Amino acid sequence: MLRKINITNAGILLLIQVNLFVFCHKPPGAIQLWTTPVPEVAKTAAVYGEIRNPFASSVEIQTIVSENYQSVEFHETTIDETSQIARMRKVEYPIPLQATETILLTRSGKHLMLYDKLKQSGDLKLEIHFSNGEKRTVVVEKKTL
Repeated sequence: MLRKINITNAGILLLIQVNLFVFCHKPPGAIQLWTTPVPEVAKTAAVYGEIRNPFASSVEIQTIVSENYQSVEFHETTIDETSQIARMRKVEYPIPLQATETILLTRSGKHLMLYDKLKQSGDLKLEIHFSNGEKRTVVVEKKTL
């Protein structure tokens, strides 16, 4: 048996769908970053996630800055094939990004290192400066593992 859907029920269903889309949908050009909670006494932090090129053309990341930390560096962890020892090395700016490229920032690969904490409270925000003159500010999400 089919029931008639009244206008009130249809309206409620539509509102639920719109809310789910607005609050759960992440646009394809979004930059999503996260970190684990850092103790107050820690002077450094690591940031993971993904940086997608938000532009239609290739650009470079010129620098990343934060009002919470003195410096933000790109790092990459690699494992030496002969000794099997993991080594972290700094990757110098600028960081090239092709038109549709995404840089994955992971715990065992590329990631961001934040040094010399300046500010203790508030949201951790990173400002990414691109070679085309654009800047994007990203609030870093805190996740527990």
